[in-house]
Amino acid sequence: MKEYKLAGNEFCDFEKVVAIPGMPSILNFKFGTKRNFDPITGSGIYSIYYESILLYVGEYNGETKKGLKDPFSGSVTDRWYKHIALLTGRSNRIFFNKTNLDKIKKMENCELKNLILEGDPKVLVPPKERGHNYHFNKFKFSAENWDDFKNFDAETLKRFTFCYRQYIPSDFDTSDLIAIRKIVGRVETTIINKLRPRCNAYVTDPSAFNMDESLSIIKEEMTKVQTSAIHLQ
Repeated sequence: MKEYKLAGNEFCDFEKVVAIPGMPSILNFKFGTKRNFDPITGSGIYSIYYESILLYVGEYNGETKKGLKDPFSGSVTDRWYKHIALLTGRSNRIFFNKTNLDKIKKMENCELKNLILEGDPKVLVPPKERGHNYHFNKFKFSAENWDDFKNFDAETLKRFTFCYRQYIPSDFDTSDLIAIRKIVGRVETTIINKLRPRCNAYVTDPSAFNMDESLSIIKEEMTKVQTSAIHLQ
């Protein structure tokens, strides 16, 4: 396995743009991976932190090539910048589904809620997805930290940390790409159930693990792939 640890400003680029017509004016940033950033290629588990507190755990399983997702392709940072776009609540590609927007309407009043609800409901909930689906758990985080994000700049990015434990082909007892994807997916599910990160979509009883605690558990669960056949079943 390989390990990576990056602050948000090390890989994420952004620029100020005009919000989509009908959307709140504060949704006015475009995010992406920095030009000439060396790709971090390969399958693995990543965790996202703000001020060293765990927010989110996810898997990365590469890009789709000729109809098959290759776990050892792509770059995980192309997933990460989309998380920043949502967690900060500033992306011009944000949209909502009806369920999440209804939950926001029922929240206690706060600055971000009031700003979002100034948007045109037909544009907030578009007939077709247009980019980043703003789940309620991420919205709550953005609202609680809105004093940081309403004045978003490069310094804000430094508060985010992204950690990645990356598998290499020799970590697995199989070379079958579909089997490897399934293994990584099962490991991700196990880790989410143990850590209960507050910004994962279906976590209802969130925890507040710090970076060291959560990375220890992630390492333990990922290493089991190398020592147990249970993940191959």
